[in-house]
Parts: sequence; C-alpha cells; structure tokens
Amino acid sequence: MLIPVCNERLPVRLEICVQSAKALPVMNKSINSTDAFVEVRFLETVDKTEVITSLNPVWNSEQFVFDTDEKELTEEWLQLRVMDHDTYSANDAIGRVNVDCNVFLERMRLAKSEVFEETFTMRVYDTIYGNRGELTLSIKMHLLMQYNPKNYVQIMSTSFVPTCLRVSDIFGLVDNIRCEKDPDYEWLDKIRTPRATNEARQNAIRVTMRDAMMGIAQKAYKMGGNAIIGVHESVDMEGSASDLLTCRVIGTCVKVVHGNFQPAPYGKPIKPILTIDKLPAERYEHSCEYQFSKLYFFRQVGLGSLLTCRSIQILNEDENPETVRRDYWVALRAEIFQQARSVGCNLVVGYSESVNVNDSVALLTCTGTAVVLSDGSEPANTNNGPNESSARNSPVVIRDSSEKEIKEKKALFKFNGSEGREKRSDSAPRAFRCNQFHCPNHETKYHTPSKTFACSYCKNGLVGEFILSTQQCPPPQYYAGPRNFIQVSVCKKIASDPNETSDYAADIGNALPYSDHELIGNLLTEAKSVYPLGNAIFAVDITNAVCDDSLVCIITGVLVRLLVIQKTEAASPSITNVLSFSSLQRQHDARRFSWGTVRDAIRFKPTVQSNLTLKILNIKQSMDDNNSSSAKSRLRLNTIVDKVRRKQHKEYVSHVVFERHMSLSIGIHENQSAGNATSIAGVHLSNSLYPHFVNKDVIEGMLPIARFCDVFVREDLTTAVRDSTTVDGFVTNALEERITTIKSILSLGGSNAVVANMKISCPQFNVSKEHAHIILLVSVDFYNLP
Repeated sequence: MLIPVCNERLPVRLEICVQSAKALPVMNKSINSTDAFVEVRFLETVDKTEVITSLNPVWNSEQFVFDTDEKELTEEWLQLRVMDHDTYSANDAIGRVNVDCNVFLERMRLAKSEVFEETFTMRVYDTIYGNRGELTLSIKMHLLMQYNPKNYVQIMSTSFVPTCLRVSDIFGLVDNIRCEKDPDYEWLDKIRTPRATNEARQNAIRVTMRDAMMGIAQKAYKMGGNAIIGVHESVDMEGSASDLLTCRVIGTCVKVVHGNFQPAPYGKPIKPILTIDKLPAERYEHSCEYQFSKLYFFRQVGLGSLLTCRSIQILNEDENPETVRRDYWVALRAEIFQQARSVGCNLVVGYSESVNVNDSVALLTCTGTAVVLSDGSEPANTNNGPNESSARNSPVVIRDSSEKEIKEKKALFKFNGSEGREKRSDSAPRAFRCNQFHCPNHETKYHTPSKTFACSYCKNGLVGEFILSTQQCPPPQYYAGPRNFIQVSVCKKIASDPNETSDYAADIGNALPYSDHELIGNLLTEAKSVYPLGNAIFAVDITNAVCDDSLVCIITGVLVRLLVIQKTEAASPSITNVLSFSSLQRQHDARRFSWGTVRDAIRFKPTVQSNLTLKILNIKQSMDDNNSSSAKSRLRLNTIVDKVRRKQHKEYVSHVVFERHMSLSIGIHENQSAGNATSIAGVHLSNSLYPHFVNKDVIEGMLPIARFCDVFVREDLTTAVRDSTTVDGFVTNALEERITTIKSILSLGGSNAVVANMKISCPQFNVSKEHAHIILLVSVDFYNLP
C-alpha cells in the first residue's frame, strides 16, 4: 500500500467501463430472469448503466469519467452496486463490488508508468446471500503529474526488507487508533433492513480502517521514515458497553533507499519495540548478492525470553475514547519493555497485540521476545566461533560422539527439504552466528530460573536449556531434524456473573497467572511428547479467549532442535514412561476430539474439495446440575424438561460458537513450514491453492507490488444455524467466499501475481435463534514472481 502524505494533491483521471455480468441470481420469478443494471459510485458522483433483462447481461457501457486526485483515491473506494430494476416498487439489491484503487496507484508508481488500463472480473458480494455472480469491468487511470517518491509512505505486511532496498534508519514502533460509532447500535438500526445494517457496518469499518492507515503513514512521515514493515491491523467490536468499533494498526517505521545506494549504518531504534522478528541488518549478512567490507551495524547478539503482558479494562462511554485506549497500550508497552530490561535485554522484537471483549470487560494482551542489540562496534563480516572457514561450510564445527551418532540418522538432517549437507559447496557460504541465541551477559535484576549450558558451537557463551521466542524459525543451518507444530491450551472457569462487571474482571485477572503457569508446563510436556530432542519453540503465538464462564489460553509454535544447545539424551522407555505417555495421549485426544465432532464429521460429507479447513480446538464443556426447586416441582414434568432442554441447547450452541470463534482467532497456518500441521487448531489452506497462494519463504526478499485489506460482514437469516454441523457449514462457507474473492482480485496485481502473507481475523461471531452473524478481516500482499 502506497500512501501519499504531502499536502499537494496530484490530479488523476479515472475511467470506468462496465462490460458484463455472469451468473446473476433470478430476481423476477415471473420471467425467470433479472432486470439488471449497475450503479457506479465514487465520492458523491453516481452513474448508471442501462437495464438489461438477462442473468448474463452484457452492457459495454460508456466510459464513466471521474476527475480526482491521489489522496481521494487512497481514502475512498470505488463502489459498484448491481441492482434489479422494478417499475412499481423500489429496486432490489443483488450485491456490491468494492474496488480499492490504491492497488492500481501503487502498481503505477512502483513501475513508474503514467497510464494504466486493465480488464478484470470480480465477485458480486451480498452480506445476506454471499457471492452472487461475477462482474467484469475495465479501468483506465491517468496520472497527470510527476510525483516525488519522498512524499509517499509504503506499507508492507512482510517482516523482511526486500533485497532491492536498504535500510538507512530504523525508528521503531508506530501505531494508530481510530474509534467510530457502531451502526448496529444507532437508533436508525431499528427501522432499516438487516442488509442495510450489515452494509453500514461494513462501510464504517472499511472507512475507519483506511483512516487509521492514513494516520499511521502520517506519523511515520513525521518521524522521518518512508516505509512501515511488519504491519498488523485489528478491529475490536466493543459491543453495547461503549457502542464503538475500534481499528488499531501497528508496524515498524523504517527509512529505506534503493539497492544501488549504500547507506550509512543505522543507529538504535528510537522506540525499542519492533513488530518485525529480525533486524533488517540480518538480511544483509545472509545475502550473497551484496558484499560488505568493514561495515558496522547493530544486530542481535543475545536472546532473553518470551514476554507477555496483559491488562483487564472495563469499557465505558468515554468522551475521548481514542486517547483512553491509546493510554491502555502505552502502559502495556512500557511494562513489556521493563520486563525486557529486567532480563538484561534492550530490545523487544516479534511484538504483537490482541484484544478480547466479552460484555463490557476487555482483555488486552501484548507479546514479544526480549533480545540484546549490539552496540554497533562489531563488523558485519565477522563470524563467531573458533574457525571461520569451517563455520561457513558446516553448521557444526565441534563434533563429539553424540553428534556423529546423529549424523548417521539422516532423517534428522534436512536442509531445505531433501538437499543434504554434502550437496553444499564453498560457492554458497552459510554464516553461522551463534551469539544471537546466547543468554544476555549483562547483570539482570531477577534471577532466571532456567538452566544454562555452554554453547555447543563457540563454547564461550551460555544458552538456555529451552528457548521460547516469537521470532520465526532460524535458517536450516542452525537446527537439526524436523520442524513440528505444537499447540496446547488451558481452560479456567470463571465463577462470577458477567453482569457483575467488577467481580467478573477481577476473577479473570486472578486466573491469568495460574493459566500462564499451567500453559507453559503443558507446553514443555507436549514438546517432549511431540519431539523428545526438541529444545526450542519459535513463532510462538498466544491467543486468549473469554466467554461467560471460561478463560481459555492457547499457545502455538514450531518445535525444533537448535544445534547451539547441548543435546540431552532422551529418556529410555520404561513402564512408567509408557503409562504416563498413554495417559497424556488420552488427555490430548480428549482435548482435540469429542464424540460429538466425530458424529458430525460422519454426517457431513462434502461433495467438492475445500480450499481450506478450519481445525476446531475442542474445550470440555461444563455440565451444571439442574436441581429443581420446590416451586418447580409444582409444574408439570414436560414443562420442566422442555425448559431444561432449551437451556442446554442454548448453552451448547454458545459453546460451539465459542470454539469456532477461538479457532478462527488462532489464524492461518502455513502447512509447508512444519510437519503435523493438520493436528493443530486454526485455519489450514488446501495444497491446491499453492500455485497462487505461496508461503513466506518463496517471496522472501521480494518487493510487494500491492497490498489489499478489506472487511466482510456475513449474516444468515434462515434460522438454519442451530448445531455444530450447521455452524461449521456457515463458517466454512464464509471462509470459502473469502478465498474466492481473493482469487478474483488476484488479477489486480498483474498476470504473474501471487498471494502471500495472508491473514484472516474474526472480530465478531455470534449465533442466536433468529440469525448467525460473522465479521471477517482479510489482508494479503501481492507479489510478481519472475
């Protein structure tokens, strides 16, 4: 996303031609057809095509011309509304197509072209019925003036700086918050249709999110940066407590220059919290394209610990809600950085934030990894260890008898898939810098309870017995054996009534320390079960979920065996170990599966291959004793049974929705990044998508050509969503529609475009007796593969 930040408005001419539509629904049953036309709206200007009676109308309309500027193209969306014409009543809505013209603007500016013309097909979307056909249109855009690259800020989801760019300065965390009145709680909602309410909410979130993006670009520009990397956006639906929806955007502000210019080494970040998991200097060190001689820069020379900081807040109707919520996060960031300082570190990387709202109680969570940033006195082309030449050709220099034994087991050594260590030559050197995993050598305020050992590589530094980090998995030369996904969860019961806000918030706060302690204990136990030789978990992601009577904490990561940590011999199998393992396995099976889900899976037989799979994390539902009082004893037995059944059914549906919402909050897993991916909860993309949907390692070092982010509201008013099978069908259909939409807009990125860094979040999901309602926030990056 390329956002103009200057006050000068560069003129742009936008020309739209509506060509045709396909597979529209039947709106006029008397003639089994549709009187279709299209409204084209940009800003306050509205144009219409002619009416054609067909399910596959062809308009080839005249050119609709809009004279605008770059800032308006970034702030506003082009809206096309497909309608059914009625002579004696109001026209019926078929669906909408929203086009983000900033995608074209970014492509043109990066390609340095003045004219853009392309024809593409997009899905017609309706908040009640989903996708309802396709609309083909052509767009022509003229940039009427030359631009100055200094007046733009580029926003990227990737955590890596592309190889064509160099970082000249890094400023640290930049954030922005925007609050807006939720249309669902306006007085107008009582008289308008559900479709109008959904479209109002969808538009309000879209406008507020774009406003937040514009604001964070302005902040980065004032700090001196021209790019924001590692961007995360979130939407918090606060409900009736404040009647607000809050859009939050965070990222890492940097200043980049083109690759043919060698900048001076950047200094320490002004704000020592980064959303990226690795310093940009690390990219230069592992790059074979650029060779540096006597270049000094700051880089990671120590690894502290996993940091987590939480806060419980009671939401109210504040006069200045944006300031209040910003103060919440400022306090949490100060606390998490203080935690990093207490363990001898001076920087937080892999930072993320999340909010979970239940009634009027909000649980705020921030997570990161404490690392040690060097003082800049170390040259870039130095390697730690006793022998530099051997370090470049082998991940392990000191080979004792235990390492030779591991070498014979070829299954444990897998570098870049099936490529073995013997296939690497001196022409492709691999740097091995072990000090990035060393424990901080500064004096810490608190004594660390974990054991430390001498580094297996350099024998000088100390490394922890087990490493937990939000950073991504290191390159293959740093670990041996497979990579395995690992996931555990903890559920704590909340005894207080949610209507008693203060007591309810206090009980959640009291349960958090115990859940963290149990969560880490379960994680280490699970690690020994999944991979006994594993000693480090990277890409750690913590998800919290709160419902009326439960607090659920989930931790997900990738388990590997780091070579810098001494190998510990796995315990020999004994009767005690076998019995404990069986007990643990039964516990895991009970947590991941239930007979209800097995029966639902048997009944539900999909006829087509799904583009994705939502793996559900099953939480054991508490069963309350329904003891009838003396007053109820006077009622008839069938009345009592009917009431109990209705109550149990309502609790059952609520529990099913909570599990699905929680599993959606975990996010998307890249199945190719580790083994046993299908055994953990979350969203799993099908392998059939990967010609166009690629993993992060495929596009690493490439420059994104465009970024797309949008929100989708979906509602079902048929009252058919009433059990786990129908809830799963509703969620799966909503996710499938998002994949189909992304496929249709893939052409916006060009002929060779692919999708990467895809993120799906679920700000709201609820099911009642009358309807089912879900909100999905989707963001992707477009890349052009050579």
